[in-house]
Amino acid sequence: MVAYLEVTNLWKSFGDTESVLQGLGFVQERGEILCLLGASGCGKTTVLQILAGLMPADAGRVLLGGRDQDGIPVHARRIGYVFQNHVLFPHLSVGRNVEYGLRMLKWPSRQRGRRVREMLELVDLAGYEERLVRGLSGGESQRVALARSLAPAPDLLLLDEPLSSVDQRLRGDLVTQLRSVLETQSITAVHVTHDLEEAYFMGDRVAFVHGGRVNRIDSPSALVANPATVACARYLGMGNIFALDTPEGQRLREWATSAAGTGGDGGLTNATHLLIRPRTVLRSGHGETRQGLPCSGTVTSIRPKVNEVEVELRLTQPDLEGATIRLDLARTGIDSDLLTALESSARDRDARPWTLDPKGVVWLVDEVSE
Repeated sequence: MVAYLEVTNLWKSFGDTESVLQGLGFVQERGEILCLLGASGCGKTTVLQILAGLMPADAGRVLLGGRDQDGIPVHARRIGYVFQNHVLFPHLSVGRNVEYGLRMLKWPSRQRGRRVREMLELVDLAGYEERLVRGLSGGESQRVALARSLAPAPDLLLLDEPLSSVDQRLRGDLVTQLRSVLETQSITAVHVTHDLEEAYFMGDRVAFVHGGRVNRIDSPSALVANPATVACARYLGMGNIFALDTPEGQRLREWATSAAGTGGDGGLTNATHLLIRPRTVLRSGHGETRQGLPCSGTVTSIRPKVNEVEVELRLTQPDLEGATIRLDLARTGIDSDLLTALESSARDRDARPWTLDPKGVVWLVDEVSE
């Protein structure tokens, strides 16, 4: 990776409270869209404000294009910022809002007008130059804010949950449009969100922020396939997490490693927990592994959802009795006969065994050092 934005060992505290950022760092390529994902209060917005120069870090370093940003004033950083609530000037027209930064940079009038038209066309607001922002919808306002931030051709664009105030029905279309605009312009962007689907769609990579640090960073698909840390798995909504120092965890490790024919822990000596993915394959029958260690149970409930079916399985092996696994079976891929059999098991509360596929196991650790 050729580093374009380098964030190293950022620390930030407010008063006597615990530091919001505790050595946070990441590296980003030019033209890459990086999503910072995490719970409210984890420090995502603080990172953006430090990058923009709106707030000093207590310690750490930010390099953009190889240039140390320390001491560079906000107006000279060539960084665009799209806020949650768009922060438009209500007394100005759409066109005057978009050209505001260009005026501050003393662009000639003719170039300003051309650039405003280009940016409004880019965000599908062509012809809106003379409209007042008071009459715009939430989605239109955010597109104006995006056009304003892109107009000066920033070296880096920061987006602080830009769609959080937009109606849920419009958010999907706006996410698609936002991604398209950033790709078309080859913009390097840091996009903050707490929404999993938004991060999955928007990011070339996703950095999960937890405990003041980047806890896990990877492509969206890799992050979901292997969350790697307990905190990341839980934030992604994955249950079925077992500590390996418990009887249940030890038994499940034996089952998973014997099924793979590895023995021990498959070389994953740092693993502290085991995760059974929600989309793990479920089969009828006991289905023993190579060393005769099955992991099966009985269906206790089945609950239809919009795009999937949630199945609750109560395990029946020694040391696992009473442990519950919840699986989400995708409606589009589930076999109708399998669904009927699962529904029958749940309804009749029969003792028919259902076996988990050990390929659904992921090893987790408590923390990952950057």
